Amino acid sequence: MKEVKPYKSILVPIQFVLFFLLIFSIQNCFDLHSESKQEIQLQQSVYLIDRYYYWSSEEILDPETIQESKWIPISTKTLGFKKKENEYLYIKFSDQFIRQLQSPILYTEIALETFKVFQGKDNVYISKEFDFIFPHLIPLSPEPKGFIYIQFQSRYKNFIGLDHEVIFKNHTKALIDLFIENLTKTFFSPILLVLSFIFMGFYFLRRKEIIFLNFSILLLSASLIEVLNGFVGFSLRQYAFYIVPLTFLNFTFFPFAFLLFLISVFPPFFKKVFKFIAIVHIIVFLSSIIRNYELGVSFLNSEEDYNWIVVLEAIIAILSSVYVFLKGNRQIREIILGILVIVCAGLHDTLVDLEILHYQIRFIHYGFFLMLGFFGYYVFKHYWELLHSINRMNTELRLKNKELQRLIQIDKDLALAHALQKSLLSSKYNEDDKIRIIGFSQNLESVGGDYFDHTKDSMGNWAFLIADVSGHGISSAMVAAMSKMAFVGAGPYLQFPARVFHLMNRHLVGKTKNLFITASYLFIDTESYTATFSNAGHPSFYLIRNTEKDVIQLTAKGKPLGLFSQQSYVEEIVGIQPKDKILLYTDGIFDLLNEHGESFGEDRLKSLLWEYRYYNIQDLSSILQDSLFRFSNGWKHQMDDLSFLLVEVK
Repeated sequence: MKEVKPYKSILVPIQFVLFFLLIFSIQNCFDLHSESKQEIQLQQSVYLIDRYYYWSSEEILDPETIQESKWIPISTKTLGFKKKENEYLYIKFSDQFIRQLQSPILYTEIALETFKVFQGKDNVYISKEFDFIFPHLIPLSPEPKGFIYIQFQSRYKNFIGLDHEVIFKNHTKALIDLFIENLTKTFFSPILLVLSFIFMGFYFLRRKEIIFLNFSILLLSASLIEVLNGFVGFSLRQYAFYIVPLTFLNFTFFPFAFLLFLISVFPPFFKKVFKFIAIVHIIVFLSSIIRNYELGVSFLNSEEDYNWIVVLEAIIAILSSVYVFLKGNRQIREIILGILVIVCAGLHDTLVDLEILHYQIRFIHYGFFLMLGFFGYYVFKHYWELLHSINRMNTELRLKNKELQRLIQIDKDLALAHALQKSLLSSKYNEDDKIRIIGFSQNLESVGGDYFDHTKDSMGNWAFLIADVSGHGISSAMVAAMSKMAFVGAGPYLQFPARVFHLMNRHLVGKTKNLFITASYLFIDTESYTATFSNAGHPSFYLIRNTEKDVIQLTAKGKPLGLFSQQSYVEEIVGIQPKDKILLYTDGIFDLLNEHGESFGEDRLKSLLWEYRYYNIQDLSSILQDSLFRFSNGWKHQMDDLSFLLVEVK
């Protein structure tokens, strides 16, 4: 009787075939064709020159009617926006580059949105399918009409706008490029399908080796992903109602098939981990479908619920693979390399989808080729072996937890310091039958060195103090608290500004640790309608009187508090009238910058006060706050603590 050769006898030729496929896959990781300079220029014309956007609560039939001033430039790194419910997004960019093309089209990969494309006034394209993941080839007129407008509506709950590739091309070249770019996917898919059946046969020959069954399932899933997401899928776009859900479901199933394969390769400890992750994977997948059922079966629309488990799986797989690669059996290094390749590629693309990484290139399909090459080479060459158990070290995690606890404690201390400083400050609003007061303060950090105070004596007269401690932060806040106590101690002499500063300076000298305080002090006698003021190295304050030709600047010489023990201060007196307004402020207003590095400055402040001089004090305060906020783009360019105190004589 003739002896039957074991199936190992076919390993050599199959190894040769798989090695060839591996080399072929690596080659295809590089561009199969190079873009011309014109193509690169056209791509840049969309992304780097003149993209603008506009939100509208109503559909605009002719986007050219949108006023030019309402269009907002899009930064070069921005792809899209957070979706707004029941609003349309309009995006426009120039079409001047199509002069260089004979049969121009707009090549774009807009997914999960219904959209219309206008060239000038003409509506040249209307999308018909939801969740359409393949490119759109949109014919354009060869004569430029100014701008391309795209109107978006989205059922994707996170993202709306342009995807990664929006390029002007010739129609024929776009089809050729699409075919070439998907060449490996189109022709590699049948090979994967054949290999899947081969390994399924191996499993039935040797049922104890579950690795063959799991690898067969993995190959089948990869085959469907490659063929449906490539040129063949694009050619079947008329069947998008069936193709798209199948593609998304398979994208979701592939990580699960990958986990099954890891379970059959890794040692017992990791098997339990990956089994648990596989169960969580299924639960998350089913719950994401239920949660988003009304929005349709869509992998991309479920990614907010789903990406975190993919990232978790990737991190665990990477850590496990690196450890096994360094500590494990040398015979399984091919399989570990394959795991690292596909996991890193998938993790990169997932982090791009989460907008943690900036988009450069999609790696997932290149990862498929390399992974399957490594896996195939391993499965045909070796049986799997159990690996030694490992003990995972948590030192770094423990250190990070300790650091986190320390930061939490610092935050608590800062919050307490902020509350204590707030309790020291006078209220931001006060008034009686003759005086109305509004204050405002914006610290650079949680606590700051700006401080204002106002108080009334027994005769109904008012005293106002605004102070600015050098620097900012906790140390400045402590000195500000000291100046508050010094001012309280000078209470019996409120009607004498120079005496108040003299007493405050005497209490502060030698106690501020090289910090100093600038301050302005104002005392208003409500019977005689006079204002006595003094200054300690602080910016002048302004008197706003409607009958004058300009804002009046009130100045008195004096050196900062806390520097010199023997220091005298000058008093000045000015008459006041009903409806006068007085602004005391800190120099943080002058130091406020905008996004171009320009400071707010004294002239801009005086101009603002004069322009709105007829407004009541509440409106003037709101206008001043809003102007400062908008100038610094929401305090993004604030350089120092800033405060002001606005006083109105009734």
